[in-house]
Amino acid sequence: MTINYLPSVILKKLVKKKTVENLVTENLTLNKAAVKTLANMNLLTEKKITEIAIRVINGYKEKYSELRDSGDDKSTALADALNDKKNMIREVENACLYEISQDIKYSYRGEYYIWLPSDAETPDPVHQLKYGKKYQIGKGEMPGDRYGCHCGMQILVDETRLDLE
Repeated sequence: MTINYLPSVILKKLVKKKTVENLVTENLTLNKAAVKTLANMNLLTEKKITEIAIRVINGYKEKYSELRDSGDDKSTALADALNDKKNMIREVENACLYEISQDIKYSYRGEYYIWLPSDAETPDPVHQLKYGKKYQIGKGEMPGDRYGCHCGMQILVDETRLDLE
């Protein structure tokens, strides 16, 4: 059996971007209802979601202050600082992938896998050298070990196939 870990497929099915966007309010504060909604999806703990959201919100606040100090009006500075809330989405997605990869490492330690290509816009050149090669889970770096890694893996358990989605 092989189990396919494909980050883009997992994120498409599990992470609801609209809910993630709602973690930050228009006043640059944390939306606790959105935190609860995401926590109920059982991808990340409420504490982890809150930590991520606060870190990203603080970044939004810094950017907002810089833009205001440089002369932008409030609405322009806010829109530019939030940048369609892309930072929030990226950070939550990366945290989800990291947690899933750590669960795989725990559950399949000792099994072998094939390193699959990244679906990132700019793949890591070091990871590109590993594409298609066979490794053992728990020995050395594996896809998802590095925060933000979008490489996939095909876990080799025996001859049938199961998609991890």
